[in-house]
Amino acid sequence: MKTLRGKLVLGISIFIVVLFSITAFLQVSEKKKELINDIFIESRSFAELTSDSLVDNYKLYLIPNSFVYFNRSFQDLTAKNEHLGWVKIVSYDGKILFDSNTEKEAQYQGEARMVEDAELLKQIQSKNFSEKVAGQDRRIYYKKIVDDQGQVSYDAVDANENPTQALSSDQRVEYVVQPADEEYSVIYGISYQALAARIQATQIRILLLAVFGVGLGILLAIIFGSSVTKPLRQLKKGAEILATGDFSHRVTVKTKDEVYDLAQTFNKMAADLQESMKAMIYKERVGKELELAKQIQQRILPKIIPQAKGLDICAGIVPAEEIGGDCYDFLQPNKDELLFYLGDVTGHGVPSGIVVSIANALFYSMAGSDNLDVILSRVNEVLRAKTTPNMFITLVLMRWMIEQQKFSFVSAGHEKIIHYKASVDTVELLPSGGLALGMVKDVSKLLKVVEVELEKGDVLFIYSDGIPEAWRNKKEIYGLERLQAMIKDYAKFDTALSIRNALLADVYMYRQGYKQMDDMTCIVVKKT
Repeated sequence: MKTLRGKLVLGISIFIVVLFSITAFLQVSEKKKELINDIFIESRSFAELTSDSLVDNYKLYLIPNSFVYFNRSFQDLTAKNEHLGWVKIVSYDGKILFDSNTEKEAQYQGEARMVEDAELLKQIQSKNFSEKVAGQDRRIYYKKIVDDQGQVSYDAVDANENPTQALSSDQRVEYVVQPADEEYSVIYGISYQALAARIQATQIRILLLAVFGVGLGILLAIIFGSSVTKPLRQLKKGAEILATGDFSHRVTVKTKDEVYDLAQTFNKMAADLQESMKAMIYKERVGKELELAKQIQQRILPKIIPQAKGLDICAGIVPAEEIGGDCYDFLQPNKDELLFYLGDVTGHGVPSGIVVSIANALFYSMAGSDNLDVILSRVNEVLRAKTTPNMFITLVLMRWMIEQQKFSFVSAGHEKIIHYKASVDTVELLPSGGLALGMVKDVSKLLKVVEVELEKGDVLFIYSDGIPEAWRNKKEIYGLERLQAMIKDYAKFDTALSIRNALLADVYMYRQGYKQMDDMTCIVVKKT
């Protein structure tokens, strides 16, 4: 069965066999329940219709010892019910007056026969129709109810006419007892031989239908398999030719179905293969260029963070893509001054990386200016002139005067700096302001230099929006409130490095593997 046609034949045959097997099982089960229930209903109706006649015939023929006439009328009555096994006529005191099992040829002559089963005697003496469940010592009585419209129904009760569970559809009945008048009852034994014959006939019909279905399925599988395997062989031969480098080869399939679509796709693939190879070469070149751009951007970031007197400083960046849009740097224009900044360019990728490189070069060239706002104004003028209108950078520029131990900063539309005050164990957001660089021609009037008094143990946390806006899922983000709380906890660590590592680890754990949407950059400054 290694060929497709063989697999189709086997698969369809197995499917049909399984399908018919399940269908047969379900149909036979339902049919059996249906027939069992029909037998019970027919037996109850037959008992109601014939009990009075049987008792009348007993009085008319058997009491005067006219067994021949009684037997003739008995056979006429019972011949109409194929589910009748035997019949007994019993008086209310339990005396068996007629038993079809033993009185087939002649009337019984002998000592009185009595019902010894106490539960059966209760059924005989009840005014309600009753039954005995086959295989169980359970009796069910049925109280006849006639409503105002003349509709007849039956309630299942026990011997004391208390409600009880009725016979289920798959339970068989050993016999039924029908009261005839105030002196007699008739017991009808139920036979299920006809049921077995019907079930067997149903099984034979299903088996014959299954054999026919399997044969038809095999024939259809062979025909269908041939219509599929022939064009597939053509496609195989075409693929072998294509593998040799002959991209001009085409296959011809006229089936007008999915195989035809496959052949058309194959032909298009051959035509596009050369262009695809060119695209792969181009993609590889772009990938190498991106890797080179990444290396260049990494070189822009300071390899060593200078440690000025009075401060413990640490920084870090976690890019969202190969080339990020965040940046930071540390400059020391003279021995008494440390200048550093953190910026966030709109978006990320190659365009953002280019703006980062321009900004980095500008700060290097202008770091000698005395005023922070003047530096940002000049940087803004160049970015406005040399970048596209939709590219801009938010940034905070900071200065630490080493001998004077003074810290100052100016913000260009950047996130507010978080200041942890060790003396009172609180965190606060420092005033921000300004406008992102590159948006308008002149931002000098919007920039404001802010001085911050730092005491021993104080911590400043400067960050890009990728940290508070780190997503956990489509609805939840890390948030500024959680960020402040974590800084308050981690600010007590001994070093800026340990504070940075703890915070970035908390953001990483919070995300729970969710995709990073933006670059995450931070600078931690701890007053020593």
